[in-house]
Amino acid sequence: MATAGLARSLIASLALLALGSQALASNSHESADHCRRKSGVYAADTSQPVTPTFLKKMREVGVTTIIRYFDHKNETFKNKTLTFEERMQIAEAGFHLVVVFQHWGQRISTFRDHTRGKADAIRALTLAHDVGQPVGSAIYFAVDGPWSSKDDIADITRYFTDVRRTVAMRGNLYRVGVYGSGLVCDVVLDRGLADYCWLANARAWPGYQAQLASGRWVMRQLNPGKCGDREVDFNFVPTGSAYFGQFR
Repeated sequence: MATAGLARSLIASLALLALGSQALASNSHESADHCRRKSGVYAADTSQPVTPTFLKKMREVGVTTIIRYFDHKNETFKNKTLTFEERMQIAEAGFHLVVVFQHWGQRISTFRDHTRGKADAIRALTLAHDVGQPVGSAIYFAVDGPWSSKDDIADITRYFTDVRRTVAMRGNLYRVGVYGSGLVCDVVLDRGLADYCWLANARAWPGYQAQLASGRWVMRQLNPGKCGDREVDFNFVPTGSAYFGQFR
């Protein structure tokens, strides 16, 4: 019995050591400099208009999809919003494009405002039309915070209910994506209020590890880093051929 107990203890210790090594490797990988050739990243999001220099560097890195922003006319900062001219520049350079609507998404007050879901969706649909976004592609909506209380989740759920309803009432032309924590992704996906989860790179936010393990996410954001004349956030997808609402 003593020998068997010792063996079980040794096996358990080895298993914990293996898990620890895997975690360290994962953290090292996440923090690595992805601004290099064939680094494994698939998409890059940037809050500023692209340039030829930036696109050239992204091609060298292996990025195939550029993620750009929609916002209200009173942008949170200048030149954040994708234009038709930039959309064509990205397409002509051979990249796919994904769009995300974000306007003070890091403030819970955004989601407590019961008018915002509809207003944000209408603005996003207007911009999608203006840039010639193809029917059937996706518009993501950003939730940039660690919120988990019952009231906060109820407000976020109401926001996406209004987004989904507004998109449906205007022809249901686009799929809806959510950018946020693992918890927010789960809540919104479970209620059928979004089609895609873009998992934010915030390991301390609720539900990160569970969402990562679930395989429900279609994009996973990595640590930001400077690359190609600016700071960008790189992103992984589960497989190189995955569809997550991108278009040309």
